[in-house]
Amino acid sequence: MQLPRSTLCTLVAVLLVVTAGCQGLPGSSAPPSDQQAVDAVTHAQEASRNATAYRVSIDGQVRIRDDSRSESIEITGDGVVNTNGQRMNVTLGAEGDTVVGLRDTRRAYVDGYTLTTECSRLGWARYNLTESTPWFNYTPLGQQLTLLDRTNVYWNGTNIVNGSETAVVTAYPTEDQLQANQNLPTGNIGTQGSATLDNATVRVWIDTETHRVQKVQREIHVRGEGATGVATITFRFTDYNEPTTITRPSFEDAGTEWSGGCPNT
Repeated sequence: MQLPRSTLCTLVAVLLVVTAGCQGLPGSSAPPSDQQAVDAVTHAQEASRNATAYRVSIDGQVRIRDDSRSESIEITGDGVVNTNGQRMNVTLGAEGDTVVGLRDTRRAYVDGYTLTTECSRLGWARYNLTESTPWFNYTPLGQQLTLLDRTNVYWNGTNIVNGSETAVVTAYPTEDQLQANQNLPTGNIGTQGSATLDNATVRVWIDTETHRVQKVQREIHVRGEGATGVATITFRFTDYNEPTTITRPSFEDAGTEWSGGCPNT
């Protein structure tokens, strides 16, 4: 028996945008931050804001199940960011199994405080971003670090990533904190209904010598309409301060420009 389409739409939408738009539990008390973790995050924020450019790769999986069966969706993506020039290109793709029948790839381009993005239907949209928000906060790395500003953080020792020693810091953001961290508008995913956040875990690996973020993993658990879902998404950050060339994609080939943003966003 296939999972109901309404259930899939609800949980897939919530998980693909990492709980943006879900009905969540209110914030709860948590143990105070570890000072060692706070220091590591502070150093990472300083190092990241001094970076002129970087690249990011994204991969992960969304899994949805009820009592009778499960579905899965693979997430891939990559991006390049020039913080000096305030330009960014990001491509994200999602592909489900034959039952879900999902295959979607979207591009986004940021030039200063203007975002151009593909919608889920044929077409594209422009958004004016809020200029009172620091531009860095709109980037993939900025999104991770600003979330850590809103949460308590905990020290989990060290680990080796790509031959370098990294400090491992963990956070457990609430739904409100995740919602507040969604700075960029997203295209229409077509969700209806509601879902509830059960829990979220964010792990960050920070180079102990350069203080640059090497990797971030988000694990999000939600439930709704008789099913549960979990998304595990990993961001890998490389090529800090390397020369970058960022050009605007040809969105006009995608179809209609939607005024006021993607429909049903």
